Amino acid sequence: MIKIPGVAAVLSALFLSAEACYAEKLTENLDISGFARVIGGYLSHSSRRFDGYTNEVSLDEQSLFAVQPSYSFNDKLSVSSQFVAHTSDDRDSGLEWAYLSYQPSSAWHLRAGKLRTPFFIYSDGYDVGYSYPWVTAPVQVYNNYLFSNFNGASASYYHSGNSLAFNLEAYYGYFKGDLFLAGTKLDIETEVENLAGIVATINRNNLSLRVSYHQAHNKTEIPNVSQLRSQLYALGYNDSASSLKSSGNVYALQTSLSYDTLNSFYKAELMNIVTGFEIAPEVTGYYLMAGRVINDWTLHATYSRSEYTSVKVSNELPMPPTGNAQQDILSTAYYQVFASTPNGSLDSYTLGTRWDFRINMALKAETTLLKESQNRSGFFMNSSNESTENAYLYQVAWEWIF
Repeated sequence: MIKIPGVAAVLSALFLSAEACYAEKLTENLDISGFARVIGGYLSHSSRRFDGYTNEVSLDEQSLFAVQPSYSFNDKLSVSSQFVAHTSDDRDSGLEWAYLSYQPSSAWHLRAGKLRTPFFIYSDGYDVGYSYPWVTAPVQVYNNYLFSNFNGASASYYHSGNSLAFNLEAYYGYFKGDLFLAGTKLDIETEVENLAGIVATINRNNLSLRVSYHQAHNKTEIPNVSQLRSQLYALGYNDSASSLKSSGNVYALQTSLSYDTLNSFYKAELMNIVTGFEIAPEVTGYYLMAGRVINDWTLHATYSRSEYTSVKVSNELPMPPTGNAQQDILSTAYYQVFASTPNGSLDSYTLGTRWDFRINMALKAETTLLKESQNRSGFFMNSSNESTENAYLYQVAWEWIF
């Protein structure tokens, strides 16, 4: 006679054993990593604001904590994600990226989902401060008009032989969300369609060359500007109204050159952005960097510059005062739009040091001299009426990866 309790015990044991095996398999395939940054900064200017910093010490502008879970179904298929908690009000906390990855061979890599936009050298690890020497990557390159992620797909091909390695990546997708200018979130939701780009990277010994091209159709609508544009069209000022459009094609070209040895490194990167609408001027940003590694210490110096091309303002509207109150209000509003757009340059000179006191931790400190011309470089907030502004930005950082 079969004893039911005994059968139940065996089945229970088998179930628990299977569950344990499944849990062990799940644990084997699951990888969780992450990183954290604690950054303090102080701006020497009493009435200006730069990248969120003022003349009061702040730890809130760039500090963050992130977790990156990934799961491998097999040696070809996996899923990865990144969750980031920001202390800055300008950055939304939550899911930064999440994508399905498929590698049919060692040469090909296919991804689909929410991806990092590959604009720059450090696009993938921009939030991972441990991966680069600065406290803050040069804002003249990394903080212009752009967005950090998009929804879509990418494909990359890698080939290496002898001392030469080559990687080619193409992507396509869309973006909907907030734009950033000079690290500050603009309260304007934008929609970017037909976002596409190609990235080529060539490595030979210690030398690395990266060239990328990106294009998209931007459908941003600025409520107050759209209303003003409608009024101008209604009154027959078609040229002025057309100059206020905020939608059109955007093109970006990036190139960089790096040379790295065991005890020194040199980097240069340039980004040029051209838009198809006049209220968003063309911008060119670049930096030149040199560094030296001495045991656990790194010393580096960087020169960075950004230039905004002057926008074309229609002279169709008469300059106020005209004696007509309604006309003056309309003209003032029109010219004020262009008066608030970036137009000028920003030069910066950075000296910094880094101490890798543990295998997964580093301390950094740097000082940056900021020199702005024409008070409309797009980076300083609360500009004064002087033609040139100088300020020092002092920063320290603790970086951790796990």
